[in-house]
Amino acid sequence: MRATFTQEQQDIGRTVGALADADRGAARAAWSGGWRAPAGDGPLLRDFGLLGVPESAGGIGSGLIDLLVAVEALGGRLLPSRFPAHAAAVQLLCGDGERGPLPEEVLDGRRVLTAAVDVPGGSGWADRVPVDPLVRTLVPYAAQADGVVALGPAGVWFADPVRITARQSLDPSVPLADVTVAAPERPRPAGTGPLRAALVVAAELCGVAQGAIDLAAEQARTRRQFGRVIGSFQGVAFPLAEAATARKAAWDLTLYAAWAVDTGRPDAAAQVHAAKAAAGQAAVFAAERCIQVHGGMGITMEADPHLFLRRAFVLDARCGRGSWHRRRAGELRIRARRAARG
Repeated sequence: MRATFTQEQQDIGRTVGALADADRGAARAAWSGGWRAPAGDGPLLRDFGLLGVPESAGGIGSGLIDLLVAVEALGGRLLPSRFPAHAAAVQLLCGDGERGPLPEEVLDGRRVLTAAVDVPGGSGWADRVPVDPLVRTLVPYAAQADGVVALGPAGVWFADPVRITARQSLDPSVPLADVTVAAPERPRPAGTGPLRAALVVAAELCGVAQGAIDLAAEQARTRRQFGRVIGSFQGVAFPLAEAATARKAAWDLTLYAAWAVDTGRPDAAAQVHAAKAAAGQAAVFAAERCIQVHGGMGITMEADPHLFLRRAFVLDARCGRGSWHRRRAGELRIRARRAARG
């Protein structure tokens, strides 16, 4: 894989970041006024819906990394957009290369989807947990989407919601719900779909980590105590350095996992599980350090560091909890070593 981003990928990151910057404050506004679609929601869904969609699914040859660059930029600004959830649902449908082109209204954002992957009482995907095959939890923007893509033991399918039960989200800017879906008539094999969807969430987590680090670094550069900026103290600088290191490692792993999925490498699944776990851990750690740098102000609900921590917790639990992904990564690596030994 390339060691640097292409010019096109850099342009994607800058363009998406500019759209998100125009809506800064939307996550905070959701605390008092409830979720509202940000102004950038429409352009994101309309103009970036083909990112990461293979040509076999109706795409234009864009790689999965292109999509992750866009989602990471959104995560860093905490934009409460439906685009990442829609992108995860689209990627869930792209896992089977023989599925054929997706509907045009999905690819151009006229029909907004969300992914229903997680099961109540479980920590992993619905394809591995023997539970009620028609109930999913932690479904983002379920009431604000036009359709649901569900994952089950038999595969994936466009699901008709029978019942949507809103849950109290830890992050009010990301509405969550339990969804009961209709039984599928003919589900399609999931293939790499769950892996691709998990990487979308991992990329957003990496963005959240970077946003928390940037906010903490700004505080460290400007806040003064004892006649010095607080960033000059080791107790502030070292935790931020640790957070930056963890975020960089998680982002690199996420990009490598995306390349492994796109190129069909045999270790792709293990890399994706490791990336999702590392991204969640990095985001939570960075948000906690951000609160710490802000001191007494940081522990108040009025301080923005709380927004990053809450978003990190919500995303870490989506598409399989981080603890489950760590176990899966370990199991797959042990299995691969045993196979190599014969």
